[in-house]
Amino acid sequence: MGTPTGTLVKGTELAGQYKIVQVTCIPVSASDTITLTLATHGITAITAILGCELQAGQDADLQTVHATFSGLVITLVSLNAAGGASTNWDTAVVRLTVLGTQ
Repeated sequence: MGTPTGTLVKGTELAGQYKIVQVTCIPVSASDTITLTLATHGITAITAILGCELQAGQDADLQTVHATFSGLVITLVSLNAAGGASTNWDTAVVRLTVLGTQ
């Protein structure tokens, strides 16, 4: 399990205390954890993951990515074309769109 850094791309405030945050990360293993923080990402809790997309690096060894969360920790799982664990992340970039509260 790797621990890539979630780099803030954009944060948009909504009504109330909700905020949409986009982060990018480079996966380093088939199962990674990304921890968001108030200081860096501007949220104290994740309400939902609105999007998880592979922006670069898609090939037979890295076909899809999926994300789940608990607290401020996102678990990112990457799969190959056969549905098994991905084995190559050399050129991969993943964008996560998160709905959180401030």
